[in-house]
Amino acid sequence: MVIEKKHLKSLLARESKIGDIRLTNLKGFSATVNPAHPVALVCGEAAIASDAFKRFVFGLRNIFGGESAYYSRLFARARREALLRMIDQAKSLGYDAICNVRFDSSDIGGNAAGAGKKKNMDMAVCMVSGTAYLRARNEENV
Repeated sequence: MVIEKKHLKSLLARESKIGDIRLTNLKGFSATVNPAHPVALVCGEAAIASDAFKRFVFGLRNIFGGESAYYSRLFARARREALLRMIDQAKSLGYDAICNVRFDSSDIGGNAAGAGKKKNMDMAVCMVSGTAYLRARNEENV
C-alpha cells in the first residue's frame, strides 16, 4: 500500500511536468511536420506487480463475484507509467508531438480475470507506442 501510494504520487508529479507535448491517437499527423526532423517510433513499457495480500483479497472477491477494482487500478498505473516513459523517450529525442498512440496490456504470472491457483505473483504489463514528430514552427501555437 505504501509503495502504491508513493508510485501514484510520483506519477502525478511527473505528469505535471510533461509540458506541451501533443498526444493523439489519430493515424495521421495533427500538425505540419518539420521536414528537417524525421519521424520516429517511440515506445514505453511498464510492469507493475501485485502484492500477496491484495491477491488474497482478490481471491475472496472472486468467490462472490463482481469487478476487482484492484486489478483495474493496477492496469491503470501500468498504462500511466508506460505513457510517461514513451513521452520521456520522445522528448529526449527532441520531438514535441506523438500521433497514432496505441496501448497493449497483459497480465503476467497470474490470471487477472479469475483467482487461479498459481502461486506466482501477478503483474500488469503495458506497452505503448506511437509515431513521434517535431511540429513545424508555424504550427506551435495551434
